[in-house]
Amino acid sequence: MDIFEFRGISFAVATPPLRPISIQDLSTVEDRLDFLFPEDYRAFITNLGTGYTDLSIRNFSPQDIMDSYLGEVRNRLSEHWFWNKSHNVLTQAQAIECVPFFDSDHGDDILFHPSEPNRWFILGHETEEVAVVHSFQELCDFYLPMCDDLKPPYKFYSYE
Repeated sequence: MDIFEFRGISFAVATPPLRPISIQDLSTVEDRLDFLFPEDYRAFITNLGTGYTDLSIRNFSPQDIMDSYLGEVRNRLSEHWFWNKSHNVLTQAQAIECVPFFDSDHGDDILFHPSEPNRWFILGHETEEVAVVHSFQELCDFYLPMCDDLKPPYKFYSYE
């Protein structure tokens, strides 16, 4: 298996080949949505592409975010809000303005607000509190304790 280093984290490419998103495709979506994605997300998808890790983290392509996830998640959050304990971190009104770009096998939504793209919100499926991370490294650190005996390199499963 090929090993890929990203921000100090080693990934073994479990399903080659990698399918990175082109800068042009990313920029086209950013132009249409009128915001920039977080720096770590941009670097991740333009190097590895879309896929999921055995850390229970899955990323979405920019096109899929624009075409479906953005509307689906915003509609769901406007109808169902369970994180009132974290109103000082993220309100429902703010969450509806956020952009989903990762999720987890646990059912967590991972979002960012376009006005503060390097502050990521984890809306846990099994909790009423919102966690905040600021980078892909912190996101991995958040999920690593939930993965029994997992050691690097972590597997990355690429898909289109």
